Amino acid sequence: MVALFVILFVVLLLGIDLFIQARSKRYPIMAAAPSVAAHAHGRETLRIPKSVFFHPGHTWARLQDGDALEIGIDDFVQKALGGVDRIALPAIGEFVRQGDPVITVGHGNRQLHLVAPASGYVRSVNHDAVENPGMVSENPYRDGWLMMVEPAELARNLSVLHVAENAVTWIKEEVKRFREFLNASAAQPALVGEAMLDGGVPMAGVLAQLDEQHVSDFEKQFLR
Repeated sequence: MVALFVILFVVLLLGIDLFIQARSKRYPIMAAAPSVAAHAHGRETLRIPKSVFFHPGHTWARLQDGDALEIGIDDFVQKALGGVDRIALPAIGEFVRQGDPVITVGHGNRQLHLVAPASGYVRSVNHDAVENPGMVSENPYRDGWLMMVEPAELARNLSVLHVAENAVTWIKEEVKRFREFLNASAAQPALVGEAMLDGGVPMAGVLAQLDEQHVSDFEKQFLR
């Protein structure tokens, strides 16, 4: 009965999303807070597709045709890291559990460990993204997806994920919390000032300017 309810709930969400996409010529995005890059005048937004379920640890899952979940990391993480130049993923056939760190991404001399947004068996990985990690920076929700999982506890897993307008509210709170984290963590006040231009999203790559201890603190506070 629970499984049937979950399926009907997901079908409803997908139906709403298809209706929204039909009215838009662009890939649907719910924009969060704007940011100004440190050396540019143009504005950016954190991309938040409406059909994606977000884990509080900044990974995401999207239901595919049949019984499968597409999984990746979100735009917040890749921007804070300054992009992605290496990726390590679980082996095909491995069981991953929601909330356990199973994805490693790195940029320069910094790397982050991110959790599985849902439990299940890894059925495939995106070898193109592993070989060309820049795809994650270009769009972490499309060509930059990382692996496909056969879900094992879908009903329970979905209950802790954010989706649609709830995801936008959550990411705005995360950006606010990240600004507070930088204010408390930055070794140089100038770094915080530069990262907080116009009070927007911290500039891309700001984690590279923090020491290893503060990057570890970021993992504990935002990616678990």
